[in-house]
This record gives sequence, C-alpha cells and structure tokens, in this order.
Amino acid sequence: MFDAHAHLQDPRFREVYESWLEAATHANITGICSCGTSPGDWEATRTLAHHPFPFRLVTGFGVHPWYVRDLPADWQERLEAIIVQEPTAVIGEIGLDGLRDTTSWELQESILRWQLDLAIKHNRPVVLHGARAWGRLVDVLKSYANQLPGFMAHSFGGSLETLKELSRLGGYLSFSGTLCNVNATKVRLAAQAVPEDRLLVETDSPDLFPLGGKTLPTDKADKPVNHPGNLSLVCNTLAALRNLAPEIVAEITTDNAKRLFK
Repeated sequence: MFDAHAHLQDPRFREVYESWLEAATHANITGICSCGTSPGDWEATRTLAHHPFPFRLVTGFGVHPWYVRDLPADWQERLEAIIVQEPTAVIGEIGLDGLRDTTSWELQESILRWQLDLAIKHNRPVVLHGARAWGRLVDVLKSYANQLPGFMAHSFGGSLETLKELSRLGGYLSFSGTLCNVNATKVRLAAQAVPEDRLLVETDSPDLFPLGGKTLPTDKADKPVNHPGNLSLVCNTLAALRNLAPEIVAEITTDNAKRLFK
C-alpha cells in the first residue's frame, strides 16, 4: 500500500519512531508521500528524503495555507532552491483553506498561484489542501491543470460536482481515515464515485486518527498518534464501499500513486 499523504517530519513521530516504523512494515506499506508545510519544517523534511527507510519515500515542500502569513522575505528563493536540489520532490502541501478564518482569500490565492507556477516551471506534481474551499480551489486550478504533470486533492471532502470537475481536470483524489466514520456521508459517497484510475488512500499522519485505528505502544492515552500502519483500515473501508477486495484496492491505489509521483 502507498500512503499518499503524511507528515513524517512532525516531532510526534520522533517520539514513537521504532513503533510507527514497525507498524508500517507490518501493514506492508511500500511507499509514503511526506509533505512539508512551511519554511519551519522544510529542513526536517529534507533530512527524511535521505533516510534509509524500508519503503519508497516521496517528499514534498510547500507553504500550507495555514502558514501564508508572516513568511520570511526569502521564502520563495528557499523553496525553489530545495526543489532544484531534490529532483524527485513534489510541491506540497499547498492550497486553500476555509477552516480558519484568519487569512484573506487574496493572500492565500496569491501564495498558491506562485507555487503552482513553480510546479509548472520545474515539472513537479502538486499535493493540494482544500478543506472547506474545494470549489474555490477548482476555480484557481482551471488555469493551471493542463500545465501540471499531475496533482492530487488530499483528504478530499468536497461535493460530487467538485469531484467530477477535479477528475475532468486530471486530478487524483485521496481519502483519509475520515472515510472510516459512518457519519461522514459526503466523503463516503465521494469515495464510491471517484474513477478507479484517480483513486488514492492516505493517513494524513500524525493527525486524523481513524475510528478503529491501531494505537502505538508508546502513545499517550489522551491523544494517540496516527501513523501509516493505519492505512490498512482506510483501504479496507474503501474496499467495502466500492464492493472490492482490499488487496485489489491496495493494488489500484498503489499503481495510481506510482503514476502520479513517477
């Protein structure tokens, strides 16, 4: 299985390194895309890119919409330098966000557009965040999609109409542990409707701990750390929703991830 979106550079993973790695191995994780979110974690993400993991690691670098305010003056030069130095890296996690009402849409879109131009310039796939902003994100993407080598909407939670538009633009749609919540009706309907060749699964580790997920032996009881080993639960849930065998969904989503991330 390929975990299409995680944040392995998060400090919480350092505290449970041996246990999450063992869980990932046991779950037969063959690949992970781990994305940076701001200049503050780019170097930690770069370190991961050169770590000898027992799976294929794809790293991403970008400015998440939560962190577009108060960026250092040289953030663009720094980001482009990293992309040049890491020839297999993707651009992400980037996008638009409607969850936090603290940053103007104008600023978010300005930062997003610059990063999409960077992805086109260096021919890199893009990992997108669009929580409560999927429609607005699609409007921005329309001017860029046919120039990008690929893009994915991570932890998709938009409407069926938005899903169809993202698919038409050539995007991949990834589903996280939210899928395991039987009350997440919109997400579960979307997961059933995605074209097979556009389907991905993810954990968004260390966040979005899924209902029924496995904790780690070193977890604190009050807030368990989500980890790539829980991808099997997401995959099994998706398989049930689409009336397929879990191993078939694992194969489909892994092949799609390989195609997207090259």
